[in-house]
Parts: sequence; structure tokens; C-alpha cells
Amino acid sequence: MRVSNLRKEIKEVDGFIVTNLPNIYYLVGFTGSSGVLVITQKDAVFFTDFRYKEQCAREIKDADVVIIKKSLIRDVLRHSVVKSLKKIGFEESIKYSSYSTLKKGLKGKKFLPLKNEVGKLRKIKEPGEIKTIKEAAKLSLSSFEDIKSLVKPGVREEDIAVELEYRMKKNGAQGTSFETIVASGPNAALPHARAGNRKLKDGDTVVLDFGVMYNHYASDTTRTIILGKNSKAHKVYKVVEEAQLAAIRKIKHGVPLKELDRIARDIISDAGYGEYFGHSLGHGVGLEVHEGPSVSGKSEDTVETGMVFTVEPGIYLPNSCGVRIEDMVVVKDKGIEIITKI
Repeated sequence: MRVSNLRKEIKEVDGFIVTNLPNIYYLVGFTGSSGVLVITQKDAVFFTDFRYKEQCAREIKDADVVIIKKSLIRDVLRHSVVKSLKKIGFEESIKYSSYSTLKKGLKGKKFLPLKNEVGKLRKIKEPGEIKTIKEAAKLSLSSFEDIKSLVKPGVREEDIAVELEYRMKKNGAQGTSFETIVASGPNAALPHARAGNRKLKDGDTVVLDFGVMYNHYASDTTRTIILGKNSKAHKVYKVVEEAQLAAIRKIKHGVPLKELDRIARDIISDAGYGEYFGHSLGHGVGLEVHEGPSVSGKSEDTVETGMVFTVEPGIYLPNSCGVRIEDMVVVKDKGIEIITKI
């Protein structure tokens, strides 16, 4: 079905070369680390090497499998299906070395970049995908609850991060969807800080950004904890919370995603913190922790049923504190579901 849906999107070319591994998994189910998929209006051929011969027999659907003998890209070029093509599309994310080899080997043929064709399909999640993402979110949140008591003065950031990552894997995650962030005090003012050896102190804001990979799908959540009394941090937290809730309340089918970003940004700006919210409001989550749609002021997408994306406003005061609250939402036929709530 997914291959058939892609064919409807690539009618301007005779064939399409897919090299992005998450896209290959999405289309034909391959979970290995090396392969190329070629799709035409009649054929789908997946190329990989001997290491994955048995794995392909178990995993690949909707495509014929070719086990290469020499070089992956060069064997793709030699195949009869590829030789017959005149106008060939490729993904913009292709490695330059692969692009150069293909370009050289396809002399006399039109070789065109196609922008995010598989990504367009991946924006709308199927029921099975949504179920898995919800399970990933539940796993990560329950793991966070398991270690939340560690978030206290005297404990190092990196100790909390290590314990959270251990707990997520212990609870069934394949791994983390990104490097776990635990940022305290002035470090919390860095949106993508790395957990370090700083010990938490009374009055700190502590930003914890974490996620898992579960059955090939990602989760992404951020929680901010304020340790003890810090009037400035509590004020900032209330503004961020208000901005997030206001944006979430406006999510429904047909609403421009840039409008959600504007709603949250206006609340933060009106409170006097506009210059301290410098990133977009959110992003899609699925096979990758950052994928379409973009929830930003530049987004050209509208909210559609089946989308899964984050809503994560933040305020970051240099050398002082930072607050980010991030939840994942699923757009339903009527309303939404926040899937990062326990």
C-alpha cells in the first residue's frame, strides 16, 4: 500500500531511487543498515549485500530483492530496471558520494531531485504507527517517573541522565531517540545542553528532555522541574505553560501550523520574553524524532488528522534559568490526544 501511494506522488519521473534508510523501512520494512530501493510505476527492487540475505527474506514486503555482488550503487546501475529508465528521481538527502556515482553512471538520462516525497506520506500516521508511538511515549514517561526522585540538590546532571537512559532500556526501549538532556541552573538556558558534571542546587530549574526508540518509532518529551523557591523561574514556567496550553487548544484539522507557533509566541512576547524563545514550536515525530510536519512560523503545512507532533515552547534566560515544556499530540477526527501524559 505504501509503495502504491508513493507511485501516485512520483508520476513526473520513470523511477525513483530511495537511499534514506528510515524511508526504506517505511516503504518495504527493511531494518538493516545498507540498501537502496528503486521504485517505478511497475517494479520495486531492493538492493543490499549478503549480510542481509536472510533478513530480507523475513522483512521485505512489496519489493523484489537483489543481493549485490560488488558495489551497491554500481550494481544498482547495472540492473535492467534502472537501465530502462529515462527520467530518474532521487532523494535530496542522498550522500554526495552516492550521488556522484549515480550521476556519472546515468549519463544521457535526466536525474532529478525530488523533495521529501516519502516524508509527505510519513506526515500522516496509520493507526498501527500511532499505537506504537503511544507505547513509546508511555514507556519514556513511566521511566521518567521511576527516576524523578533523583532530581534533587547534590545530584549530578549526568548521573540523572544515565539513570534515566538505563531505566528506559530496562523498561523495553531499543535505545534513546536522542542524547538525553539534563540541564540545571544556568545550563538550562541552553536549549540543547548536554548533561555534565554540575550538581543540582536549591533554586535551580532542571530541564529534562528525553525520548526512546520503540519498535522503530520515537518519542520526545521535555519536563522542567523547579527545585525549591525561585520566583523568577516560577513566573517563567507559568508563561511557558500558558503558551503551550493556548497552542494545544487551537489544534484542529485545517488550522495552519504556523498559526499554532504564532499563538504561543505572542503569549511569550506579550509577557516580555519574546527574544528568549528562539526555536520553533514543534516538529513531527515518527520513525525519526525530528520529521515532518514542521510546527514553525515558516511552516506551509496545515493540521491534518493522523499527524503526530510536539508542542514545546520555551524561555531561556542567559546565565539564569530555562524552562521548556514539551508534549506530543495526535490529531484525531475530532480534537486531539496528548500522548505524553500519565
